[in-house]
Amino acid sequence: MRTSHKFGLAAAAAVFGVAGMLTPAASAQSQAAAAPSDCPKYYFCGYKKSNFKDLAFRFKDCYLQEIPDGLNSGGSWYNNQSAGTKARMYDKNKRLIYTTPGAPSSDAYGDWGPVWYIDAC
Repeated sequence: MRTSHKFGLAAAAAVFGVAGMLTPAASAQSQAAAAPSDCPKYYFCGYKKSNFKDLAFRFKDCYLQEIPDGLNSGGSWYNNQSAGTKARMYDKNKRLIYTTPGAPSSDAYGDWGPVWYIDAC
């Protein structure tokens, strides 16, 4: 189980640009550059560091999965699933806090602090 974060839903909204309706963050790109070599087709990949460095996980199954311990801030993600597929991020109470743009999409400067779970599709 991940350690508790000092981030609440309001902080998650600020981190991911969420206001009212869940909208893509300003830094998320709906038409991402080429996928990182360690993020194969049909996967949603999470990285410990910005710019897709230090792979932490690869999810492709469609159910709520807990992200690994140690992802408490910073990082990045790449959505390399089939075209248009959106991944969903949830807080520690399993409340939806962000929905990615359709694949391919990415955020080279994200923040895992408020995120505890991912549903890859």
